[in-house]
Amino acid sequence: MDSFKLGLEKILNNPKTSFLTNPATFHEIHKTSGMPMSAMIKQIGKMEQNVRGKKKEPTDSERSKERLDELQSKSEK
Repeated sequence: MDSFKLGLEKILNNPKTSFLTNPATFHEIHKTSGMPMSAMIKQIGKMEQNVRGKKKEPTDSERSKERLDELQSKSEK
């Protein structure tokens, strides 16, 4: 998906910033950004691509559980 489509999807799916459900907030964000609308939507899409593209790192509790499982499997052997 290109960045424009992702940005538009992100804006429309967020009820706080969607120009369909909350046009005043969207207008304020657009006015504050100082960018043309298409550039702003593309920028949001690029940020979303970066978020979606990153591999999620395990949390500390998940790492601890993995280490505990490894220790238990070693002690059973």
